[in-house]
Amino acid sequence: MKAIPSIKRGEYATIRQLEGYCYRVLKPLLALMGVGLLLCFTISLMMVGVPLLVLSAVMMLGLFVWMIRLQKQPRRDIRCPYCNNVNSVFESVSEFDCDICERPIRFNESGRPMPADGSLDNATPTSIYD
Repeated sequence: MKAIPSIKRGEYATIRQLEGYCYRVLKPLLALMGVGLLLCFTISLMMVGVPLLVLSAVMMLGLFVWMIRLQKQPRRDIRCPYCNNVNSVFESVSEFDCDICERPIRFNESGRPMPADGSLDNATPTSIYD
């Protein structure tokens, strides 16, 4: 359940990271809903199962609404300088890790994505045509 404070603090930089945090919250809620459903199958435990089922359904609905609101924040598509993958990055972010290759990327003064570790600063062309 460390994902909820991470979402509240805004520790996500891309849409994929935000979705990953939200899915980590969704898994225990699905398990809680399953337990509530199993408890509803027995007459003696139905009084516990129904409120558990309703509570988990309401919490899941709240999570979906919250996730949709967070995804509507302004963002831009940035290509990774390492792997050429397109990342959907929120505009308030100044540095992020690529979703695919997980290498750090920062923005220079002009707003272009640059490698944060400086590994491509002195890169030589690898193609025989360059």
